Amino acid sequence: MSVDKPRVIIAQEHEDGNTILSGLLWLKGCEVYKVGTAEQCLSKIDELGTQKVHVVIISQQVALDGNAMLIINVKRSNIDTKILVIADEETDKTKILDYGADEFTLKPISPENIADKLFMLLARELVSESK
Repeated sequence: MSVDKPRVIIAQEHEDGNTILSGLLWLKGCEVYKVGTAEQCLSKIDELGTQKVHVVIISQQVALDGNAMLIINVKRSNIDTKILVIADEETDKTKILDYGADEFTLKPISPENIADKLFMLLARELVSESK
């Protein structure tokens, strides 16, 4: 039986943050893609085509890019893709969750805690599939 590595896209405007998180997730066995904008994220999803993107990690700034409507468009491309939003403040939490995000967390947060949240989202999906 062949099991796909979890495919993750990190969409944050902070390049160093993307690199640290990407390296950690790679060490944990994920296939990781880094982008800096909502448009680049949607392009990467299109580029991957039939390869399922399991989780998209998005910063609050990228999530609220009104022109791209990233969360809504990611869910349209594959309703099973999980979305984790990392925010600076809680003011837009309701809006982000209404758009379809699966998890919302606030900074400060360690890369290890982000990885834990990612794997919990994947575990929830496996549990719901086995029911």
